[in-house]
Amino acid sequence: MKKTLFTLLFSTTLFAQEKATDLFNVNVSILGVGLQYEKALSENFTALGTLDYAGGFRYSNSDYYGSDFEYILTTNLALEGRYYYNFDRRISKDKNTKNNSGNYLALKGTYTPDWLTYSNSDNLSVNPQGMITLNYGLKRSFSTNFFYEFYTGLGIIFYDDENYSFDPEHQIYHPYNSTTTALALDLGFRVGYNF
Repeated sequence: MKKTLFTLLFSTTLFAQEKATDLFNVNVSILGVGLQYEKALSENFTALGTLDYAGGFRYSNSDYYGSDFEYILTTNLALEGRYYYNFDRRISKDKNTKNNSGNYLALKGTYTPDWLTYSNSDNLSVNPQGMITLNYGLKRSFSTNFFYEFYTGLGIIFYDDENYSFDPEHQIYHPYNSTTTALALDLGFRVGYNF
C-alpha cells in the first residue's frame, strides 16, 4: 500500500496535469537573453510578451580588408497570441502539461527598435523593423521550473531601407528612406526558468 501511494504521489508531481497558466520566466536563446510573461486567457489560449536582448554576428575574410569578426546586440520586443492545441491529448496520455508544456500555433508581432544597441564595428547598424509571423512551436518542462522551447514560422518583415537617387542635372546622389517588405523566417530555441 505504501509503495502504491508513493508511486501515485511521485507520478502526480512528475507529470502535473494542468491547462494554460500564468508564467514569468527568464531565458537564454541561441544569441541572446530575455524576459517573458505569459498570461492565460482561457484553458488553451495565452498572450505572451517578450523582451529580448539579442544579436548577430558575421565574419569576413578578404585580401583587401583582411579578417574581421563583427557583432551587434540590440533590443527586441514581441507580443504573441498562442493556442495550445494538444493539452487534452497530453493529459489523456498522462503526459506532462505543467508550465504550459504542449504544442502551439501562434500569431506573433515583433518590433526591433534601435534601443541599447551595441556593436564592435561602425559598419553594422540597426534599422528599426517589425515582423508578423505565423508560428508552430513546442514547449516542454523539465526539472521543477525549467523549460525548453523550439519554434519556427513564416511571415512578413517591414524595415526602413536607405536608398539613393541620382540627380543627373547636379551630378549628385540624394539619400531617401523607403519601407521595404520581405518574406521572413522566424526560427528559435530557448531554455529558461519559470518563477
